[in-house]
Amino acid sequence: MSRSRPNILITGTPGTGKTTTSELVAQELGFRHINVGEWVREKGLHSGWNEEFDCFNLDEDKVCDALEDVMGEGGNVVDHHGCDFFPESA
Repeated sequence: MSRSRPNILITGTPGTGKTTTSELVAQELGFRHINVGEWVREKGLHSGWNEEFDCFNLDEDKVCDALEDVMGEGGNVVDHHGCDFFPESA
């Protein structure tokens, strides 16, 4: 599949404005905004609750599988704390 629009990944420390920035960029470009944390909660893309950090343990394989088709289309602004687990082709 050849996509005509890129995907944009915005990362950073919690509370720095990633989601706000991502939403604005997506709106300006007419792209879809994907907040990985919301997807993890809504779609069950986790391996359980982490009491120490008061959040879900992200299941990287589940997240990548859930995003594969959407990212293949292009035109997404994705925000998350890190980017280590995203494939380069995303």
